[in-house]
Amino acid sequence: MSSRAKTVSSDNELSTTDSIMADAMMDENVIADYLQSHPEFFQRHSDLLSTLQVPHQAGTASLIERQVAVLREKSRDLEEQLNGLIRTARGNEQIVTRLQRFTLELMRADSLDDVIATCQEILRDDFNADFVTLRIIGGDDTMHFIAPDNKTLKHFDKLFDTKKPVCGRLKEEQQAFLFAKNAEVINSVALIPLSGAERMGILALGSEDETRFHPGMGTVFISHLGELISTSLSRHLK
Repeated sequence: MSSRAKTVSSDNELSTTDSIMADAMMDENVIADYLQSHPEFFQRHSDLLSTLQVPHQAGTASLIERQVAVLREKSRDLEEQLNGLIRTARGNEQIVTRLQRFTLELMRADSLDDVIATCQEILRDDFNADFVTLRIIGGDDTMHFIAPDNKTLKHFDKLFDTKKPVCGRLKEEQQAFLFAKNAEVINSVALIPLSGAERMGILALGSEDETRFHPGMGTVFISHLGELISTSLSRHLK
C-alpha cells in the first residue's frame, strides 16, 4: 500500500473514531434526558438497580447503595441544621425569659436609684456583663449623671444619631469615660443609646472577653434592653 493510501486510511479511521465518540456522547445525553424525564424507569426495571455499579472512592457499589449513601449524607446535613436551629431557639427562649424578669423588676422599681440598682444587678447576673455603666444626661457630672454641656458627649453623637446599639471595641476616650479605672481590662463593649423624645443617656455593658460583644452579633435583644430602660427612666426623671 502506498504512503498516500495509508494516510487516507489513517484519516478515515480517525474520522470514524471521532464519529463514534460523538455518537456515544449524544447517546449519553439522550439517556440522561430520558431518565430525568421518566423517573419511574427503575421501578419498571428494578432488577437493574442491584446490577449497576457506580465507581466511588472506596471502589464500586450498586446504584441503590450509592443512593442510600447520598441520602444518609443529606440526612446528616439536615440533622445538623436542625440541631443548630434548636440551639438558637433555646438560646432565644432563655433571653426572652431574662428580658421578662428584667421588665418585671423595672416595673417594681419605685425610684431612680432602684432603676439604676436593678440595671446593675440583673445585667451583670443574667446578661453576662462584667461591668455595667449607666450614665444619665442631666444635672451635674456625678457618678451616674452627665452634664448636658459635657464635651465628652460629642464622642457619642453618632450613637444617638443612629439610635442603634454598637458592639465591639470602643475608642479609647469613650472607654475611659464610661469605665474609668476598669477601662484597661475591658476588651469588648455593647453600647446602647437611651432616648425618648430626646437624648436620655447611655448604657454600656463591658466584658473582659473580646468575643462577648462583637460587631457581627445580633442587636435585637440589646435594643429591647435600651427601650425598657429608657421607658423606666422616663417615668422617674419626670
